[in-house]
Amino acid sequence: MNKQVSILTIIAILAVGLVVWLKQIPSKTTLESRLLFEDLQKFANQVDSVEIKNAQGVLFSAKKLGDKWLATLDPLQPVYPISQHKLAVFVETMMRAKLVEAKTNQPKNFARLGLQSIESQDSMATLVNFKADGRSWKVLVGSKVTLGEGNYVLKSGESQSWRTDKTIELPIDKFSWLKQPILPFAEQDIRSVSRIDSLEWQIVRTSDGKLELTDLPEDRALQYDSILNSVVSNLTSLNFESLQVADNKFSQSLNVLAQLEVVTDEQQVFQVVVSELENRHFVNFTSNQQPEYWQKWYYQVSNFSAQQLLKTVDDFLEEPSESKNATEASPQMVDEGEAPF
Repeated sequence: MNKQVSILTIIAILAVGLVVWLKQIPSKTTLESRLLFEDLQKFANQVDSVEIKNAQGVLFSAKKLGDKWLATLDPLQPVYPISQHKLAVFVETMMRAKLVEAKTNQPKNFARLGLQSIESQDSMATLVNFKADGRSWKVLVGSKVTLGEGNYVLKSGESQSWRTDKTIELPIDKFSWLKQPILPFAEQDIRSVSRIDSLEWQIVRTSDGKLELTDLPEDRALQYDSILNSVVSNLTSLNFESLQVADNKFSQSLNVLAQLEVVTDEQQVFQVVVSELENRHFVNFTSNQQPEYWQKWYYQVSNFSAQQLLKTVDDFLEEPSESKNATEASPQMVDEGEAPF
């Protein structure tokens, strides 16, 4: 009898152990990763709206109009072209991101993963919303994982949070995904650049494509052959840090430092004004021709970029040589009738 009881006890212990072991094994669905958005790839070419916002407000809001993507910075402000490359990389990441590890499903623990609702002022999360063909895909993106790739995410309408296999790069501010540089011209598109304020100079492109400084002093030479190219390059590659609507109140508060005039190969003529306000530098563009998007704003640029547009003629030229100065100086005459001391 005791032997039978012992056997039954062993069987019971093994049975309990088996149940516990089976509960610890993840289910097949837990082991198999799945896409963050199962059907987004199907509608990728039809995505026509992307909005990204956090507790502070909208970081990025863009819509597709025809073949162009335009961002809205403020409902009362003009739209602005975006960096389609940055948006394409982002959409590609979101389409291919997979949910690879289930995390907490307890709302009280979401803040630890950076997944607190953006309705909370201290939320670190970012809400992403795609729209296409009347459909919508929403996900709350939380903190990046400490080790390796991935973010913590919480899909709209679900209570289960996840870790993704890919790190999701989001805009730093509302300007970081806008089109750069400011001007839509390449260096070879520029026919001439002139400074038209009191410190006048003019750089023109010759028939063989080289740049020349007009009225170059006969006794001076350029510091180096490509110094004029750098002026044009700095202008066409000029990036901005932030945007300010071009209104009269703001423009009257600026201290104008330089005025330039640019002529393109297409005979488009526009002016560039470099200004300063409280140690910040701004540029703005005006033209009598058809206004472009880049003529509607004041652009805050780095101090270094501003200095590249404040060149004077002397900045292009070599310093006069000491020997030449000595030759041109009048020699001291000695009276031969007097004995030297």
